[in-house]
Amino acid sequence: MDPASGLTKRVGVGWAIGELGIATYIGITMSYLLFYLTQALGISPVWAGLALLIPRLWDALIDPLVGAISDRTRSRMGRRRPYLLVGGLTFGVMFAFLFQAPAEASEGVKIAYVVVLYLLTSTAFTFYDVPYSSMAAEMTTDYRVRTRLTGFKMIAARLGILVAVIAAPILFNSRETLVHGFALMGMVAGAYMVVTGLWAFFATRDAPQIVRPAEPFSLRAEYQALRENRPFLILWTAFLFQNFAVGASATTLIYLVIFVMKIDGALVGAMVATSAVGAMVATPLWVRLAQRLGKQKAYAAGIVGAAAFSLFMLFMPAGLPAALFVALFLIGLVDGGTQLCPNAMVPDTVEYDEERTGQRREGAIFGTWLLCRKLGMAMGAFIASLFLSAFGFVAGADAAAQGETALLGIRLSYTLVPFALWVCAFFVLRAYPLTEARFEELKRSISAARAAKEAA
Repeated sequence: MDPASGLTKRVGVGWAIGELGIATYIGITMSYLLFYLTQALGISPVWAGLALLIPRLWDALIDPLVGAISDRTRSRMGRRRPYLLVGGLTFGVMFAFLFQAPAEASEGVKIAYVVVLYLLTSTAFTFYDVPYSSMAAEMTTDYRVRTRLTGFKMIAARLGILVAVIAAPILFNSRETLVHGFALMGMVAGAYMVVTGLWAFFATRDAPQIVRPAEPFSLRAEYQALRENRPFLILWTAFLFQNFAVGASATTLIYLVIFVMKIDGALVGAMVATSAVGAMVATPLWVRLAQRLGKQKAYAAGIVGAAAFSLFMLFMPAGLPAALFVALFLIGLVDGGTQLCPNAMVPDTVEYDEERTGQRREGAIFGTWLLCRKLGMAMGAFIASLFLSAFGFVAGADAAAQGETALLGIRLSYTLVPFALWVCAFFVLRAYPLTEARFEELKRSISAARAAKEAA
């Protein structure tokens, strides 16, 4: 795969398998967690949205910090792999407990339980996901190999989401009540996360590493370096708007299908899976497009497509499940590019920082990057919860009890809100300066500086 660094296809694919559990976690929390709170636990939408948002504010502190700690870790297993072991063992267990909330308790107790367990789950997830994702920048410095490596990871992500969104509704609808069904789903999904997390740990035993002497830790210096990394900040901001859009639409989809489109809720998993299949099929094509046009232009094309489909869905009539399946498949084709390209671009910002500061901050950069994804999706879900509440959605009630205003709020949350956010992402991305030619210049400058330091 990259003979120069020693990165083999076996290691690359084995590392990508770790994304299966990550995708399962993201897919379930993004698509079904708000639904679990409002429909199984009967928590009002606005309080449910706040319960999911609070742990993400904690992430704003610990995500970059965990990355910086992993940058400075020294062990016989390497910098990142100890966290794959510990995080892989714990975040699936915490996830299972998240869906064991006491359904008969008061609303305040249920909210407190969800906040605490979601915070613990998110923290354990951070200790796995940040070091795991950071490995993309230290296994190879080849601009194009990073795109292919990210392609493996994105295909695994789609497979993970595919399994999650199909299996989750089957599991949580398999018991007499949603409460018991979600409890079963949490245990099964949690076990799956542990297995795939440990798989990545063992598969990367021989993974190549780029290790540079680490400076003493300074929180101020870490944040200063991130603020001065212009390509990273531009990409981070565009990706934040993207995740606002994805979080709002993904959270609202199950409500759209059941309450607006009047389609059997049992089809929700299959519909989300259809989108994941579209993304998985399209990912190799997006890899080629990114290598031909450049990552930035390919990303911009994906954003334009996502915005267009968001607007198109505003006019999708109710009662046409076949049309919705087709639309979601096409959305998935575009989504393949909007996920592949930015995730293939962010490793390149590590070299921009190294050329400026002489340090490699893969962990700090990826910690802040993953915060963007988690915070963006949480805020998107919170925006969706505000729309549901503002337009009069009744928690725990069936479709017949929802008024026309509530249905309008669901449709707007799925269409116009994401459309506006995709437009913002497009205009932010236009300022991104790091082309392939500029990246190669950075690598030459880094090599020259290193050679001069060794000769001194």
